[in-house]
Amino acid sequence: MTNSRLHAAIALGSVLIVGAFAAFLPSVLPASERSQAQRICREEGTSPASELNEICLTQTIRALERKDYWLARSFARVAADAHEACLRVGLQPETDDFRTCLDNESYARSLMLLRGDRR
Repeated sequence: MTNSRLHAAIALGSVLIVGAFAAFLPSVLPASERSQAQRICREEGTSPASELNEICLTQTIRALERKDYWLARSFARVAADAHEACLRVGLQPETDDFRTCLDNESYARSLMLLRGDRR
């Protein structure tokens, strides 16, 4: 066997071994939209126990379903900003007025975000 044929045989054997090894590795499944949304909301400062969490998750999941990762992160930031705005006006968390404020603020801020999202 010539030198080049030996090298070709070694390369082919290596490819076959690596291919067989890779074929039996377990596949990595992508995270669900919900778990991605939970992570994004948590990274933007939303605690899972807060009343803001469901608003954040709903908007973020919707964006992730559209495969719009920038919008998902922006929605999570909108939810956190809405929470801060309601606290700044003196409303107390876990009250009906606070929940109404969160709904209104997050809705209004989301509309502004969507109007600016003309890509």
